[in-house]
Amino acid sequence: MGVTIRELKQSKDLVQTLLTIQDISYNEWLHEKHQDYIQQNQDVVMKSLLHYKGMDEENNNKNI
Repeated sequence: MGVTIRELKQSKDLVQTLLTIQDISYNEWLHEKHQDYIQQNQDVVMKSLLHYKGMDEENNNKNI
C-alpha cells in the first residue's frame, strides 16, 4: 500500500517545522531537492531526449 494523504501531511508539516526552526524556506528547500533529483537523473533525461530526437528524425525521413 502506498503512502496516505495523512502521512504525507504529517511528514510535510514536520519538515516545515524543522526548516522554520533553522530559518530555511520550505519552498526553497523543496526546489533544491527537485534540482538534486534532476541532476542525479540527467542521464535518463539525456537518453530520453536523444531517443525522441532520433524518432523525430526518423519520422521526418519517412515523410520525404
